[in-house]
Amino acid sequence: MDFCAVLMKRTVFYIVLALVLVSVVSCLKDSETEKTPQAAITSFVVGYYNVKYQDIDQQGNDSITYYRSGGILFPMTIDQINNRIYNIDSLDYGSDVHAVTTSVGGIGSVFYYYQDNPYMLYYWSGYDSIDFTPGRGVIFKVVSSDGSYQRDYKVQLNVRTVFPDSLLWSQADSIGFTALKKPCAVISNDIVYNIGYDNTDVLCMTSRNISQGVWSDPVALSGIPAAGWGGTVVSSGGKLYSLFGTSIYSSSDGKVWSSCKDDVKCLVKTESESDVAWAVTSDSIIRLTDLEKWTPVSKVPDGFPDSVAIAFDYPLVTNTSVTRTVLIGEGKDSVSVWTNLSTDNDWVQIDAPSNASLRLPSLKNLSVIRYDGSIFAFGTGLKGFHQSEDNGITWHWCSPYVKNYETSWNRYMQLPKPLKGYNGDFSYVVDRLGSIWIMTSDGQVWRGAVTRLDKRVR
Repeated sequence: MDFCAVLMKRTVFYIVLALVLVSVVSCLKDSETEKTPQAAITSFVVGYYNVKYQDIDQQGNDSITYYRSGGILFPMTIDQINNRIYNIDSLDYGSDVHAVTTSVGGIGSVFYYYQDNPYMLYYWSGYDSIDFTPGRGVIFKVVSSDGSYQRDYKVQLNVRTVFPDSLLWSQADSIGFTALKKPCAVISNDIVYNIGYDNTDVLCMTSRNISQGVWSDPVALSGIPAAGWGGTVVSSGGKLYSLFGTSIYSSSDGKVWSSCKDDVKCLVKTESESDVAWAVTSDSIIRLTDLEKWTPVSKVPDGFPDSVAIAFDYPLVTNTSVTRTVLIGEGKDSVSVWTNLSTDNDWVQIDAPSNASLRLPSLKNLSVIRYDGSIFAFGTGLKGFHQSEDNGITWHWCSPYVKNYETSWNRYMQLPKPLKGYNGDFSYVVDRLGSIWIMTSDGQVWRGAVTRLDKRVR
């Protein structure tokens, strides 16, 4: 083939290729400008906004600081059936959403207006700051390119109304409660039992479900001695146990009791995940087994509490098959902390910190709870909590100002103000719904929960 023929074929090829490209570009342009009757929002992202944060300085003065957060951390749900756009996970408490930018994707032209002024329609732009203040009511309107169809979406930015680590208290669960003297409370099968003396000095029991109902009328306990109640009640295996004199009595309903173990000096108040109960005799530490028998597990070590003791059982984080027991009690001279592992029967006393400010002080009516991974102690006067985050080794007062605040939330672990300074008797429990109960001998019932731990149905 000569050179001219080859040149002619190549020229024809390039001409055809150019014509094809022009045709494709033309089709694309026609597609882009084609008008359709469709209108929808298919993506919605919130931009950056400020979050107001209340802090307290070393002098105890309130201060307000701000930090930036982005809505991309809180995905928006688009409900195409009900024409709603909202965030399932609420924005942080203190989020300022009165001027927020948005990124919107979809089909058609996008506008927006506020429910309180539907006649003022704004053309949407990613540079616009929109007021999403709760209750304002923002509506996004999408109009199809051919103008034949329009669609309104109600857009709602949910913002937390309380700080997630706030311990909020109420007295809503006090209906029907009868004040009892020298009370002690325990939970069994989701029932709060409160036992104490009525105004005629008869030992009585009143109860209520943790999720619903009111307090029952007081019922006198039967099958017990006339005197000698030790003021402690524990739950294990669906039964209640209490100490009268030197004998442990058991009950299935909190009303009728019978003796099951003698020669006991101390019944340990337990809040246990493993449903274990402990007691102390003159020479042994005993544990309640599944067969409802109290079995000696070790000798009583020197300095072990012999009057008031509170224990917690929970699995180790590193090995859930092993259970740790932390026991806190009053000895002859001071409060002591002891520990035991389920793999070893021996009890070991935890050395008190050399820094006296890190020790748990002696508290009248020593009361201890395990809550949100920490141990909290309080006592008569109900001034506040002492917190331990290391299984009782060191303790810190939950004051409004805490060093290294950014890693701690315990300044929110505060007792209700009306209770602070209360010097009467009280009882307490922690339920599986995340609530702390405090019942006083003058008839008050307070129930509180850290917001993010509250599992109650509202």
